[in-house]
Amino acid sequence: MSTKSPLAFSRQNILQFFYYNLGGVVFFASGYLVFILLYGALHWHWLIAKAIADLAGWALNYLVQHYLAFKHNAREQGHRKVLKKYVPFSLFNILLDYAIVGGLKWVGVSPFVGLWIAAIFFTFWKWFWYKYWVFEHRQLGS
Repeated sequence: MSTKSPLAFSRQNILQFFYYNLGGVVFFASGYLVFILLYGALHWHWLIAKAIADLAGWALNYLVQHYLAFKHNAREQGHRKVLKKYVPFSLFNILLDYAIVGGLKWVGVSPFVGLWIAAIFFTFWKWFWYKYWVFEHRQLGS
């Protein structure tokens, strides 16, 4: 009896991870550009600039995750069920993200660098939670 690991390097898992990361790149790039504009060019407070940047990034990331990376699982669950998990998870991640960036700023690391460090952490953190909870695949009858 052979049981396939959910982390197996199948073509489907690799493609899904690629699309997941595409969503992350869209989130990060759009958010970073907004942050550069608001914090770097207009000199807004970093927290306000980051909050606005995150709103833009989250909306775009959700669309990529829902329609590309986890499209089959998302279709099975529908927007309402997915959003009931995606929104609280994203809100929790706000605290974690801002703690990372703010904590690094507190010890003298530029928020520009802190955003990169947080992005690396969240690449793996969100992949796990998106795959196994937010957009989880349910077997029939479970």
